[in-house]
Amino acid sequence: MSRRTRIVAAGGAALLVGGFALTPAAFGDAAPAKYPAAEVHRPSPMPDRVVLTPTTTPATSQKVTWRAEATTEWAQAQILAAPKALGSVTPATGAVRTVPASSSTSVNTSLGYASTYHTVEFTGLSPDTRYTYRVGDGTNWSEWADFTTADSSLDPFSFIYYGDAQNYLDSAVPRVFRQAFADRPEAKMIVNAGDLIDSANSEEQWGQWFKAGGFIDSQVNNISVPGNHEYSGGLSSFWRPQFPYPDNGPGNPELKQTAYQVDYQGVRFIGLDTNHQSNSTLMAAQTAWLEGLLRDNPNKWTVVTFHHPVYSTTGTRNNPNVRDQWGPLFEKYGVDLVLQGHDHSYGRGNVAAKRQSTTVHNGVAYVVSVSGGKMYALNNGENWTGNGAEVVSKGQNIQLYQLIDVQADQIRFEARYANGEHHDGFLIRKNAAGERTVNELRTPENTVSEQATVNRTTVETKGRVKVSAYGYDPGEKVTVYLRNTKAEQGRNGVFIGYQTADELGRLSYSFELPPTAKKNSTHVVYLTSDNQKITSPVVTVTK
Repeated sequence: MSRRTRIVAAGGAALLVGGFALTPAAFGDAAPAKYPAAEVHRPSPMPDRVVLTPTTTPATSQKVTWRAEATTEWAQAQILAAPKALGSVTPATGAVRTVPASSSTSVNTSLGYASTYHTVEFTGLSPDTRYTYRVGDGTNWSEWADFTTADSSLDPFSFIYYGDAQNYLDSAVPRVFRQAFADRPEAKMIVNAGDLIDSANSEEQWGQWFKAGGFIDSQVNNISVPGNHEYSGGLSSFWRPQFPYPDNGPGNPELKQTAYQVDYQGVRFIGLDTNHQSNSTLMAAQTAWLEGLLRDNPNKWTVVTFHHPVYSTTGTRNNPNVRDQWGPLFEKYGVDLVLQGHDHSYGRGNVAAKRQSTTVHNGVAYVVSVSGGKMYALNNGENWTGNGAEVVSKGQNIQLYQLIDVQADQIRFEARYANGEHHDGFLIRKNAAGERTVNELRTPENTVSEQATVNRTTVETKGRVKVSAYGYDPGEKVTVYLRNTKAEQGRNGVFIGYQTADELGRLSYSFELPPTAKKNSTHVVYLTSDNQKITSPVVTVTK
């Protein structure tokens, strides 16, 4: 064979000759043409873009939506209790139930064809039960996929939260989605805080977004709210056909399935639409509706998501209508998490007045995050500090996903980079009375040094001092010492007693100064336990 023939036979691989790489271009071959988006994303009778969306009764019903070239009369789904095997193992007679599509909606696309979305609602399901289903037209079927209905009580579960995907949907975003699912394959919800795509009515971008999630969307419920990029002269024509969320919002036609509410295993999820900040009617309607949901809430936990942040992390952005109308309600009614996007960076913080100690506050946790590859620079927190809040953690030029684990008495929140490494995290604890502490995840640095407080820093001989501290495990045993700042450096000090942290990790202990605390001496209260070794400010004995 000739040299050129050998190169072609080698699959077009580069040949190194005399230190130079010879590629097909060296022989005049044209580069491969880009495969047309209209062909990449064109629908067929085979179902794709399969996505689960929750109903108002997630313990006994489930919606599933898909895209396919199928007429309304043939679009259908089949469901059965998840079997141990399929394929050559035929389900028992009557085990498989066929459900016709409840709606079919055709969307004219930017690629010269229509995409038709079909929705089925499975009803009469059993709580906390795994089911297997497929969708199609009776001949052309999707693969079988599984989901599990919600438990009817507050049973532990996990969910994933993403800020804006929006850009690089076909390159940088898929690894974020896949890593998040690898870390929480048992997740029951995925929350998207808007700007899933960049152009509201781009068939290509919606196709890329669904491809990035792949099979994950077919087995994990999706809770999304629209960002500004889901609007272009109105809401994206894809939104409602793809995401038939509960129609239980404020009642305004413009807010249908963009502001809605879902109760899931002890958590009230509330989605809001911040794209109407300049519309006083729609903002007032959402505000009144929101307060009603927060005031009459039978769930222990509350998670609110929307796009434009209460406290912006980027540039000169500012959302005063969101902050002024909704922020006070979040604080008044004890919302636990506010999950936001828009600013293409990371910021997490709280109202400054809620700070209890160096590592603990008892307010709302506000988070802004980004999952896509488009980045903005941070604004040094001016929008937070200028409005009575504080930034606890921030980051720029990073892609993130958030893992949120819900239990009866705590929520664990962790933000991780696209490569799976830890970025930020905290733990919310709440007791039966509704009291709460928000604790930083422990590090070697934040479990030492001056973190305890005292009710007085000057006290007479044999006077009483009250020490308070946070950040312990519930029921953690703490040893209390009084350490002379001069005579007992490097030592524990004089033993005072033992104390046990309460169910929120709080400690409060009042004691009388021992005889060793002489006039004009100075001391610190030293608290040591399995998890912390912290001190108080200096206490001076006056007389």
